[in-house]
Amino acid sequence: MLQRLLFLLFLIGSSFYSQAQTKTEIKGQIIDSVKQTPLGYVTIVLKDKVGKAIKSTLTKDDGSFQLLNLSPAAYQLNIAYVGFATKIIPVKEASGIIDLGKVKLSASSNQLKEVSVVSARPILKREVDRIAYDVQADPESTVLTALDMLRKVPMLSVDAQDNIKLKGSGNYKILINNKESSLVAKNPSDVFKAMPASNIEKIEVITTPPAKYDAEGLAGIINITTKKNADQGYNGSINVRENVIYGPGINVNATLKKGKFGASGYAGIGDQTARTNPYDNLQTFTKDNSTLTQNGTNTNGGYY
Repeated sequence: MLQRLLFLLFLIGSSFYSQAQTKTEIKGQIIDSVKQTPLGYVTIVLKDKVGKAIKSTLTKDDGSFQLLNLSPAAYQLNIAYVGFATKIIPVKEASGIIDLGKVKLSASSNQLKEVSVVSARPILKREVDRIAYDVQADPESTVLTALDMLRKVPMLSVDAQDNIKLKGSGNYKILINNKESSLVAKNPSDVFKAMPASNIEKIEVITTPPAKYDAEGLAGIINITTKKNADQGYNGSINVRENVIYGPGINVNATLKKGKFGASGYAGIGDQTARTNPYDNLQTFTKDNSTLTQNGTNTNGGYY
């Protein structure tokens, strides 16, 4: 009996190990078909065989993109970029590393007879003084927090301590619906951890703020535009997520509106997987040619 049980556990463990070893990765590079130059910030939307969007990303400045940790299956890539015709690439029974190489996009035609209507729309919109990330167009917005979504926006980054940076600088201003919030200004990471991304319409990164924002000397402005719900009464949502890097989490959102009175609240908790990063610094003092070497590790993780 014990031998049968051990054999069964071995089979189950082997199955999980096999699935872990066959994770799929899809990568490639998007270029202009005429100029043969890379296209940055192109929207890549991954859909399953029934057409449901499951993941999205943007190309880097060199036109490259990667979709990681996918299960072996048949997929469809929808590639959208303003001014170019949307391209759809079927990926049949993807398994392992799938390199699509250079994918060429052609400029869209103004002739109506050549225009085809597709469901994909660019996630990123670029203007003279800002970029706007369309959160509602991102299929992962239903399971991620606002902080997770900030990690996906170009020019923004979130480090291991959840510090938000704009072009590598912490000198910026955060607005909610074009207005300053004292709560967000004091604890932006905590607020965005508890806010479901599904409550956000778009995230704007304003690199050249107009004079009305009083942003002289700042690296820029992050403006979060939330969804507007004019319905009376109350509503709420509970989002549960599991992330390989950032661990499990749960967020609760509630909104109450009656007449001119309105209130909303967010709450959430998560358990970030502990990550240990080694460091090795060497500093030389030229006065007496002495050196100081520092070695150690930084470990980040825990509940939030």
